[in-house]
Amino acid sequence: MSRHPLFWVAAIALPFFACQPATPPAPATPPLTVAITTLRKENCLRDSVCATLDLSYPVLTGGTATTAAINDSIEAFVYLVTEANPNLPLPLAIDSAALKMLAQLREDDAIRNRDYSMSYVNELKSKVLWQTSRYLSLEMNTYSFSGGAHGMYGTLLETFDLTTGQPLALTAVIRDTAALRPLLEKAFVADKQTEAPDVSLRDLVFPEFQQLPMPAIYCIVPEGVRFVYNPYEVASYAVGQTDILLSWQQLGTLADKAKWQ
Repeated sequence: MSRHPLFWVAAIALPFFACQPATPPAPATPPLTVAITTLRKENCLRDSVCATLDLSYPVLTGGTATTAAINDSIEAFVYLVTEANPNLPLPLAIDSAALKMLAQLREDDAIRNRDYSMSYVNELKSKVLWQTSRYLSLEMNTYSFSGGAHGMYGTLLETFDLTTGQPLALTAVIRDTAALRPLLEKAFVADKQTEAPDVSLRDLVFPEFQQLPMPAIYCIVPEGVRFVYNPYEVASYAVGQTDILLSWQQLGTLADKAKWQ
């Protein structure tokens, strides 16, 4: 009895396909991990007078090709904070920056009364605030003292998009930045009213500002969006740093919480 021609085609083709090697699966992307690297360089003129670089900063491993771009951004900030030579590899640049601190301390110490000699310090402390499969929020805090009336401090917040390796623009998080401003101004003043109940925004910010500038420093955290105004950014050193957290509830329709889960 004859069979349908397609039967013979299938009978011949089946062994051919059965013998072909299976397409190897694409290599799995290693999971992204974030470790905090610590590095301390201390050089002393005397037991109680030292120049100290004390650093901790995130280093990412695994993930996609964008991991390198994020590490580059973090390293650029470390170079900036330490006033290190960006043309040198980071470990060598940090060594050089530590010796430069010591040289400055030695020069200043030589013209001071020894009773008023003091140590110099440059610190960077970092932590992960939030991490999902697509986003990473980091906090990096700085403090430095190299003489003068007071030290300087500040905070960098950043949320990176792990698919692009780039920081999130504020407009990607907030639908209407003009509508955000009144919330920030209210929170800015409230932060200072614990010590000065009658203070107003005009009392706090530099005279040239008619309204509070949009923040340059912000990130996403599980509770909402966090904003920081550092000393001298919009107000005098005496006003201090202003750290504002606007919850998802406070932001309402200005930000879509579900987008960031």
